[in-house]
Amino acid sequence: MKTKLAVLGGSFVDIYIYGDEPHRCEIIEDCGGSGLNVAFALQQLGFEVVFFSNVGDDHRGNFFLNRLEKLGFDTRHIKRKRGPTGLHISLNDRTVAVERGVNNLDLDLDWELLSDCQLAFVNTEIPRETIERFLKNFQGTVFLDVGPRRILDPNVRSLHEDLLLIGNASQCELLQCDIVKMGSSGARWGELFVPTDGLAHPYTTGCGDVFDAVLIHCLLQGKDRKTALETAVKVSEEAAKTLKGAFAKAQAVKDLLSASL
Repeated sequence: MKTKLAVLGGSFVDIYIYGDEPHRCEIIEDCGGSGLNVAFALQQLGFEVVFFSNVGDDHRGNFFLNRLEKLGFDTRHIKRKRGPTGLHISLNDRTVAVERGVNNLDLDLDWELLSDCQLAFVNTEIPRETIERFLKNFQGTVFLDVGPRRILDPNVRSLHEDLLLIGNASQCELLQCDIVKMGSSGARWGELFVPTDGLAHPYTTGCGDVFDAVLIHCLLQGKDRKTALETAVKVSEEAAKTLKGAFAKAQAVKDLLSASL
């Protein structure tokens, strides 16, 4: 029987532009949002995933849902709301514009379904009020990625007794994170530090989402912290070498993990 996981996060359409000359650019349009990327990666890794999110009643929402349904992803808990679907635009892997759209609205949570989930992943693409309500009521372990927005109360730990905070170094300045993603330097969990190869790889967007999914996968497989951290660093590092776009990394996570073992 598959482990059932809940993911609460954002849904965006991502537009990636690569190149410096207008008539010689490569443009990629795909599904995105860290919430979706983690949810999709976890499904690829063999878990039963229940993904709670919002998309708008617009053409971007149509594109988003149709794309996921063709890939066999469960979209039943991605709710259509009046307003624009989130949009993220990057140039040469640097974010240049974000329209949050209906990600600003509360999520429609099915608490009966959530009671069957042993673990949840949450990030700050959704409203702070939704996160706090979820933490107060969910009974299982919660991995909370404190990015991409700095909206959490420093006392967020008091809302849930089994909470692990993940974030990058700058996001964790005001919050005492358990796991800190340090980009091209590596990652640490308390006193445990795992370095990368130290090189600057070209396609870093979405590597943090791959890191989160692989870390959760390893821990649920019974791996110790050191092994889980090493594997998450290695897989996300490999993803940064050749894969453009975050959702492409989520789709490839199973192959990336197999190649790293």
